Amino acid sequence: MQIKTILSILVAAVMLLACSSESPDTSAPTEKSLYDRMGGQKKVKAIVEDIWNNHSANPIVKDRFADSDPAYVKKRVFEIFAAASGATDVQYNGLDMKAAHKGMNISEMEFNAVVDDVLAACEKHKIAQQKRNEVLAILWSVRKDIVNSHIITEALVN
Repeated sequence: MQIKTILSILVAAVMLLACSSESPDTSAPTEKSLYDRMGGQKKVKAIVEDIWNNHSANPIVKDRFADSDPAYVKKRVFEIFAAASGATDVQYNGLDMKAAHKGMNISEMEFNAVVDDVLAACEKHKIAQQKRNEVLAILWSVRKDIVNSHIITEALVN
């Protein structure tokens, strides 16, 4: 699997983990999943499309995605996002985040750029701040499995 493809899957995985970290209200067992609260399949697929577009235009990470198959990446990102956020009819059978990103040498700057792209896509689709916070928490929870802490990057200079 290409490094660029794995990075895209990472984004989805992070979103999923963030969504699944939500602590359920035990007194309300019928509470909707984050997936449903975000709008379900149609909305999540639209968000994934914009995540791809954001990554493709982002000077910090776009080269990682340049040779990837967009349809494949978006399909996998959707699967992991849907599964992690509580969709009952979607499964993700990919690698865990640590295995998926092993040897990719992803910097803190790249990770932050991916997080920014994900949150911007959510905001574009009018996902409420609380739900975006849940997504952010999920992304941050997998940071240590993705980022190579030994990589030092300098800020981009125009």
